[in-house]
Amino acid sequence: MSLDRVDWPHATFSTPVKRIFDTQTTLDFQSSLAIHRIKYHLHKYTTLISHCSDPDPHATASSIAMVNGLMGVLDKLAHLIDETPPLPGPRRYGNLACREWHHKLDERLPQWLQEMLPSEYHEVGPALQYYLGNSFGSSTRLDYGTGHELSFMATITALDLLGMFPHMRGADVFLLFNKYYTIMRRLILTYTLEPAGSHGVWGLDDHFHLVYILGSSQWQLLDAQAPLQPREILDKSLVREYKDTNFYCQGINFINEVKMGPFEEHSPILYDIAVTVPRWSKVCKGLLKMYSVEVLKKFPVVQHFWFGTGFFPWVNIQNGTDLPVFEEKEEESIEQANAGSPGREQTSTRFPTSTSMPPPGVPPSGNSINYLLSHQNQSHRNQTSFSRDRLRR
Repeated sequence: MSLDRVDWPHATFSTPVKRIFDTQTTLDFQSSLAIHRIKYHLHKYTTLISHCSDPDPHATASSIAMVNGLMGVLDKLAHLIDETPPLPGPRRYGNLACREWHHKLDERLPQWLQEMLPSEYHEVGPALQYYLGNSFGSSTRLDYGTGHELSFMATITALDLLGMFPHMRGADVFLLFNKYYTIMRRLILTYTLEPAGSHGVWGLDDHFHLVYILGSSQWQLLDAQAPLQPREILDKSLVREYKDTNFYCQGINFINEVKMGPFEEHSPILYDIAVTVPRWSKVCKGLLKMYSVEVLKKFPVVQHFWFGTGFFPWVNIQNGTDLPVFEEKEEESIEQANAGSPGREQTSTRFPTSTSMPPPGVPPSGNSINYLLSHQNQSHRNQTSFSRDRLRR
C-alpha cells in the first residue's frame, strides 16, 4: 500500500462515501491508509514550499501540464463568482446566491474535469469531483472551514497519486494554493460565508489552518534570516508588504481586513504564537501538530471527508483490511449525516448507539497552543497546563 502512488491501472475508483459518523470512527480514521496518504503529502508540500521563500507573485503558469490544467479549472470557478452576484438585502452570514454558485459548480465541474484529465483517466472524474467540489464550503450551511480546506489538499494529493505532477517544485505548490486561497477569500467576502465549526477567539482562524502551515514553512529554512520574524506579523504594514509572496502574511492580512479591534483580542492564538515563538521552524512544527489535533482528529471536521477505493481507501494501513463500517438507520439520509445534527443517533454493528457529535471539549487556549508547539505526544486535554516559559527556551 503505497503512500505516494496508486496502483494504476489496477486500482478501482469508486465514488467516495461517508465512513465517519462519530468519535469511534474518527479514531478508526487515524489508522487508515487515507490519513497516512494525507499526512505524507502534507509533509511533501511543506517541504517543497520551504524552498520557495520568495515566489513570483505574478506567475500564472507552470512547466507541469496538470498544474496548468487545475489552474484553468480554478479560473473558471472564479468566473462563476462574476456570473453570480450576491442577492441584495442585509444578511449577517450566508448570502443565498452562494447556493446558485454551487449549483453552477455541480453542473459544470464534471465537464471541466473531463477536459482537464487525459482520456485514460476519465474514470477518476467522479472521485476527483467530490474532493474539488467540496473545497469551497457548504451550499447547505453556507459556511467554510478547515474541512473544506482539507478537501482541496486532497484534490492535489489525488492528482499527485496518479503521477500527474512530475518534478513538482515549491513554486508549483505556491501557484495552486495561491489561486485557491484567492478564490476562497472572494467567496467568503462575496457571499459572507459563515465560519464552519469555528471556536471563535479560541480557534487559530475562523476559516483556515493550512495557509499558516504553508506560510511558516516558506520561511522555516531561513529562520533568523527570514524577511519577517514571527513577532513582526503584528505590524500591519509589514504584513501587507509580504502578503503576495507569503501565505502566513496572506492569512494575517485577511484577518486585518475583515476584523476590527486589537489583534490580541480577536485572534489571541495567532497573537500568542507571534509573541512567544521566536523562529519560523518552530512555528511550522507546532502548527503541524496542532493541525493533527484540531483538524484531523476532530469529528466535526473530518465527518465530511469521504472515502473511495482508489485515492483514500477506508482500509487499515497495517494490514490492508477494511475498517469497520457503520450501518445507518434506514430513515436517516446521508444529507442528515452531512448536516451533523446534534443528538442524532446512529447504530453500528460494533457498539449499540452513539451520537453524531462528541461532547464539547475545552476550547484551546494560548497555553494549549504553546503546548502543541513544544510537545508532540501528549494528550490534548493536558495542553492547557503547559507554561509559556518552556516555549521560549
